[in-house]
Amino acid sequence: MQHFNESEVREVKISDNNYPELLKGIRKPPESLRIRGHLPPNRKVIAISGSRKTSQQALDAANRIGKMLAEFGYTIVTGLSHGCDTAATDGALSAGGKVIGVVPGGFKSLHGQEKQLAQKIYAAYGAVISEYPDHHSKVFSRHYLRQSEIITGLSEKTIIIAAEARSGSSATADRALRQGREVIITQYVKAKIENAMLVENLGELKAALGINREDAENL
Repeated sequence: MQHFNESEVREVKISDNNYPELLKGIRKPPESLRIRGHLPPNRKVIAISGSRKTSQQALDAANRIGKMLAEFGYTIVTGLSHGCDTAATDGALSAGGKVIGVVPGGFKSLHGQEKQLAQKIYAAYGAVISEYPDHHSKVFSRHYLRQSEIITGLSEKTIIIAAEARSGSSATADRALRQGREVIITQYVKAKIENAMLVENLGELKAALGINREDAENL
């Protein structure tokens, strides 16, 4: 995939009507967003985060959750990373769902598998977004923390699939809780995350989301 052409990218300012309403509610929302693709019009948006390196069981759970959410009309938001982000995205796209991928730097910071995943999201009529100029290619740890703020800020709830102590995903959960957003975790989360709801199967997850349909399949 070539780097995004300027003609494929549009800028949405915080003063525009189509700026994401939920994102306006965080402490320091981006003044503008660079968007390739189309943000979904609905508010059924859920963030999914998880470890880059984790068990196959956790990856399978991420895929099943992404697929289930898509089947019930949810859009998922991820950080385009290896591991759980990719598995959840693949699950959502397999069910015809929409995905928003948040880039930690400018679009030209995307490389390798993350770049390929961004292309898949765009091709499936999702969106890839960044608050940085396209040429902003150097990414540091502070950019990943900011990325987490935007991922959770776009979302009504955040699901953490797997997380070690002091991991990026536990930091994502912390950002969501600080924003007053609900955090849901699975049994693959080893980090201690206060005030999070634990779910161990798809039925419990559906109940947590207010979906009235039984499904006891384990995660």
